[in-house]
Amino acid sequence: MPTISVIIPVYKVEAYLDACVASVVGQTFRDLEILLVDDGSPDGCPALCEAWAARDPRVRVLYRQNGGLSAARNTGIDAATGQFLAFVDADDTLDPDALRRAYEAQRQHNAELVIFNLCYVDEAGRALPAPDFSGFRDEVLDEDGVWQRYFSLQEQRIYYVVAWNKLYKRELFRTLRYAPGKRYEDQFLLPQLLSRCKTIACLGYPGYHYVQRRGSIMAQGSSCNYLDRSEFLLEWCTYFAQKGDALRAEGLLNDAIQNLGEKERFDLSTPEQRARYRTACRGCADGYALLARTTGRRSMWLRATLLRLGLPVYQKFLQSRQ
Repeated sequence: MPTISVIIPVYKVEAYLDACVASVVGQTFRDLEILLVDDGSPDGCPALCEAWAARDPRVRVLYRQNGGLSAARNTGIDAATGQFLAFVDADDTLDPDALRRAYEAQRQHNAELVIFNLCYVDEAGRALPAPDFSGFRDEVLDEDGVWQRYFSLQEQRIYYVVAWNKLYKRELFRTLRYAPGKRYEDQFLLPQLLSRCKTIACLGYPGYHYVQRRGSIMAQGSSCNYLDRSEFLLEWCTYFAQKGDALRAEGLLNDAIQNLGEKERFDLSTPEQRARYRTACRGCADGYALLARTTGRRSMWLRATLLRLGLPVYQKFLQSRQ
């Protein structure tokens, strides 16, 4: 049984895959299995994956029909045999000491989760000055401590969210999987992940190199343009309401409502997308009903009722209060 299973989803990254896998194979921590999950890539990636498997016995190739990043990660999780899991996007790279330092931090603090720092680099591997992650320092947090740090940040908050700058105890994923078909799948997972952690070791060491390239999902415009954002905000609202943090829950709910009110942002050209939009709007009413039950505030029942009548009705109510 290897100590760490490294899962690399692969899809249309022929120009980047060799550098990514080389950075994992070249880790100073050697007790690895490396799972290349080819997600039906139509380019030369399958041949590159097989070449790496022939070159290094720690590399295994898994093939699946294209189902997206979440499905590829889940396939890797199901096949992994390591005590710990790490994810690397196939167009990014690791510093040679990244996994060794993360494992040492895990051992020192008996952490369920280790987060190590990242830096943005261009396609030539040159570090970019912004955003600046140099403010992160070594510290040990619990679930609530991570959320406190997260909400105090702007762009740098991805340090806590993204899947790929982390070392996870395998047990965290015993019943946990990424949501299939979702954009921003890491945000959907985050509350469930953190709720399973007692100790989270955070490192200032920038061991993950996040390559900025055109054509990546992360480069496809503001998250406000996609229904996924409002959907995960609604899930976060439920999470914080159940934790007893009604103020945080209502703030997230209002962010979702505001985003859904900007209807022109979304592609609603298909019946499926229009149905998703309507479901999200109903979710806003359900969110205020949940807050009404947990806080006993009548004003929240009023908001829930107005939202059930429709988002335009609720927007007129808000305008009348200005």
